[in-house]
Amino acid sequence: MITQVNDAIIVRAIQLAEEALAEEGHLSPGIRWSWLALGSEGREEQLLRTDQDSALVFEDVQEDRLAITKAYFLQLAQKITKLLFECGFDYCPGDMMASNPAWCLPLSSWKKQFSAWILTPTQQHVLYSNIFFDFRPIWGHWSLADELTTHIFDTIGKRETFLSFMAKNALQNAAPLTFFRQFMVERGGEHKDQFDIKGRAMMPLADAARVLILAAQLPQVNNTFRRFDKLAELEPQNRALFEQAADAYEILVRYRALQGLKNNTSGRYFKPSELSKMERLNLRNSFKPLRELQDLLTVRFRLNFLI
Repeated sequence: MITQVNDAIIVRAIQLAEEALAEEGHLSPGIRWSWLALGSEGREEQLLRTDQDSALVFEDVQEDRLAITKAYFLQLAQKITKLLFECGFDYCPGDMMASNPAWCLPLSSWKKQFSAWILTPTQQHVLYSNIFFDFRPIWGHWSLADELTTHIFDTIGKRETFLSFMAKNALQNAAPLTFFRQFMVERGGEHKDQFDIKGRAMMPLADAARVLILAAQLPQVNNTFRRFDKLAELEPQNRALFEQAADAYEILVRYRALQGLKNNTSGRYFKPSELSKMERLNLRNSFKPLRELQDLLTVRFRLNFLI
């Protein structure tokens, strides 16, 4: 339901931005294009409004029309992101938004970009892949998004070692609990003594689901819950683990939303001491599938042999 509300807001912002550009005398290029949601909104998991993550893809045009075409879509994206900011969606601190020229590209450029990330999987390229490969079209021509999805899976099929780098990255997040089963809190900075539920618990699950679904060559399954459900169908031998992971992710999303509403924040950071004994127990239990999932990734993608 929240996803549908967010999508409706984004669609209306796009419509208003197009109308504003037309009133200013900027004519639409009249070509196919699509607005893509990334990150948690792309996965349909954004319960609280956080920062914007978006991209824009438009169909290829002749070289002599490229500059003016891109200029139009950049102006459009800037108006859209401004409207969304006014609606309560913060700007992305890393500028992962369609208003950034790097993320407002024709179809062929997006394909080249994705190919470069997959064929040369540096740490930065894997980070970008984790964000962008969860894209979901919200407005425009879905066929462009479908072409990008097909390109990603085709390219990964030719470069399977990319998945090993993604799997390795999924294991980089710090553990949620200490050796004595206490919550691993931040030791300094703005969030000192607070628990990072996104970085230490949610993202390890989301990253594991993503790499496993890419390895299974299953497009159009973006949501983390549905990814684990689909994996449970595909691998009966691991059904219990994947079902536990899906349940755990649901619990974590719920706790993050509740903490966000309680503290008027994104819900990412909170003090474990402010939870009841039962809440702390439920959270600890939700961490159980993590270790087993990480062991599965290590074996399946031979991470012990990856330098």
